[in-house]
Amino acid sequence: MIGAILITSGVLPEERAQHFRSLTDVSIATGMKVIQEPTLGDNTFIYAINDVAQRGIDIAQGDQRVRQILDDAKAKQATVTIAAVQPAVMIDRQSGESLYSSAGQVVITSNWQTIGGTAYPEPQSFAAVTDRNLESHQQIWHVLVDVDNGQVTKIDQQANRIISDTINPEIVRTEVNMFMPNAIALDAGSTVRWTNPSNLPHNVVGIFNRTTVQDAVNSTGLIIDSSTNSTNNTNDGQSSTSSSGVTAIDSGFIQQGQSWQYNFNEAGVFNYLCTIHAEEGMRGTLIIAAAPTSP
Repeated sequence: MIGAILITSGVLPEERAQHFRSLTDVSIATGMKVIQEPTLGDNTFIYAINDVAQRGIDIAQGDQRVRQILDDAKAKQATVTIAAVQPAVMIDRQSGESLYSSAGQVVITSNWQTIGGTAYPEPQSFAAVTDRNLESHQQIWHVLVDVDNGQVTKIDQQANRIISDTINPEIVRTEVNMFMPNAIALDAGSTVRWTNPSNLPHNVVGIFNRTTVQDAVNSTGLIIDSSTNSTNNTNDGQSSTSSSGVTAIDSGFIQQGQSWQYNFNEAGVFNYLCTIHAEEGMRGTLIIAAAPTSP
């Protein structure tokens, strides 16, 4: 009798499954969570795609093997990106219940560059590095975690990627998941051009803080709230300035063989990333100093 009541009322899982429509009955919970912003002293960017994925970061950082990976990256003065990209979380629109798999994934990327075999951890001027050979190194690990049981289940390391190129004045190359060079210093009034010789589309999206280098607050490269911005077009891209004087810059997609440029008229710091390849650590920094005054 109880079974008949359950079937009639439609509360059995099999009964609900007959009427389940994935596109209308569930929604995907979104909301990127920035856990650590990069600074000039610690160029580590940590983010998660949702609250459940964030658990994976805590689990991974508690694993001795992961701690060794991060210690090695620090010793190389590498820029590090830790991105919790799984699991996705879906919300049942009827019950409001969160639905997700326990299989989480954290991507750790270590990027470092050398000039003439010497580490290049801090921005130098184009004049100091033009015509010199730059090597960009990248290591990526996929850390699989069980977010419910709190365990790292597997660590896969990709083959190391090394790209070598000669630095050209005023040009940053958007290679395969790397900006080359990834850090540069220049004077206010300078124009930088990003070129794309790779077979992948890239973009330059970031936040420019108009301030002195000493007082600059580094951002993650995320676009600020557009509701407080005034927007200007810049060479097929956009820049938006907030009431606080922070400028969000977006190049739009730069396809293979194309380029995009931006003129930096004021002193400050521009932290940026490629949003397409953020989890692979494709980030860069420009330090813009006040233009020298004439004697």
